[in-house]
Amino acid sequence: MSDDNFYVSEHTKVRYPVANMTNFNTKGPNQLITAELGGLYGASVLQELHELIRLYHIYDHGADFSTEGSNGDYLPADLRFRKARQILDKEARFLFAKTPDMKVYSTDPSEEVKKAISEMQAFLDSVLKSNGFANKLVKAAKDCFIGRRVACFLNFSDDGIAVQFSPSMEFIYDVDPANMNKLTKIVAFYLTNDSNDKQEQRVYRKRYWMAEDGLCWFDEGLFDGLGDLVEMYYPATPTRFKYIPAVVILNDGLTDDLRGSSEIELLMEGESWYSRLSNADIDSGRQNMNPVRWGIDLNPATTKGLSIAPGSFWDLQSDMNSTADKVAGKVGLLESGMNYTAALKETLERIKGDMYDTVDMPDIRLMDFKVASGKALMAIYWGLIVRCDEKMHAWRPALEFIIQCIMDGAKLYPNSAKKYMPKGGMTVLDDGLYMPVVENQYPLPEDEEAEKQVDVLEVTSGVMSRKRYMRKWLGLTDAEADAELEQIKKEKEAFGEGQNNAEAEVLPGGSVEDNVKRNDNKSKNSQRQDEGKSNPVEER
Repeated sequence: MSDDNFYVSEHTKVRYPVANMTNFNTKGPNQLITAELGGLYGASVLQELHELIRLYHIYDHGADFSTEGSNGDYLPADLRFRKARQILDKEARFLFAKTPDMKVYSTDPSEEVKKAISEMQAFLDSVLKSNGFANKLVKAAKDCFIGRRVACFLNFSDDGIAVQFSPSMEFIYDVDPANMNKLTKIVAFYLTNDSNDKQEQRVYRKRYWMAEDGLCWFDEGLFDGLGDLVEMYYPATPTRFKYIPAVVILNDGLTDDLRGSSEIELLMEGESWYSRLSNADIDSGRQNMNPVRWGIDLNPATTKGLSIAPGSFWDLQSDMNSTADKVAGKVGLLESGMNYTAALKETLERIKGDMYDTVDMPDIRLMDFKVASGKALMAIYWGLIVRCDEKMHAWRPALEFIIQCIMDGAKLYPNSAKKYMPKGGMTVLDDGLYMPVVENQYPLPEDEEAEKQVDVLEVTSGVMSRKRYMRKWLGLTDAEADAELEQIKKEKEAFGEGQNNAEAEVLPGGSVEDNVKRNDNKSKNSQRQDEGKSNPVEER
């Protein structure tokens, strides 16, 4: 490997789902994990792996529930309503379906810095687009909500810059006790083949750690399912980074928490009861479709093999051997009146409502009104917006770290950045001259037309400049806005419109509407005077 490369081996391109971790002989993961994380923390990580497998199973297949007893005379329904998955997917889409704005920003007004910032922004956009970052981000949010945390690794090679997220079952990490936000070690591992034979299984492992020389080191190898080394791709090798080019994002959690919490854990009990009651209702409906038939004082010889097909005819006879007087055979059905339906519906809605409330997700199907504006939608989704803003306290620093790491990698490994650079090259500013900025966006419609109308009034009344309006709504740069204003001025002079536009007047204490009306009247009076001067004959 050359000094200009720092990347994941070609052998690791084939990955298998995290559920295949269950194929491991426990000796394999135990050895890999305990070799890296000793003490009580390492033991707790091993125990947590089984919990994570269960959480992903619930997400994929639904929560387990107990069916109502059938006494073995019928097969009870087993339909799993994956409500937790539906709600979690909605939350992830609301958070990142509209990709956050990831920008490179500087307060330096000099033209050289502005030019460099523009080049760096184009470079960043190219790197993120080539990695399919928008799609990866939504999936990473789902993994984080399910598995409590997620990691992002950045790798640099002659082939380019790779940004890769890993779920919690595919990495372990440790931090500096004095600074819980500083990684001191992180190990990525996952299956590269699918086999039940432990000796045939292949587990890829890549390890990063901070060495005493202040640099990040890494090694990379392949192990079997027993935890024994099969092939070492790269021995311990220093990188040019003074930090580990990876970041871990925790979902919620408490102070100094290294695990995070799972949304599935919050929702699975409600889903279990929802499925149990719904399936009991399905069984009740099936029983009413095929009710129990009873007969009294009937001749057993006439009740054998009766058909229940539509249009069937039964030729039944009373049992003449009965000791009762005046024997008259009877036939009937045992049917349920379904009197519980209203109560069951209310219970199911209450369970579902509690699940939605747990993650502040509005259930808009229960709202029987029409939403007339974006502000009304903002009010409906306000609780979820606040919840996502809280999650962004963890995601925003991580995304800013990714931007910073990409820029640092472009300087440390220039060959990896060539394919993304704009024509003419790129100048990467020194630290301190720029900063990464991340602003989240939510997929809610905005009242742009109403806002535009207000801005037009402000321009007319002189509260907002025309140049600022062009920058905001037309997306023009300062130079483009100046050129547009100059062109408008020339056209007015060419068509003789300059003298007809009275200067806008803004009186102290007047509202925007009052100033607009006053200026409109002033403009109309000016136009009448000009028309009178140009038509003296008509005045006579």
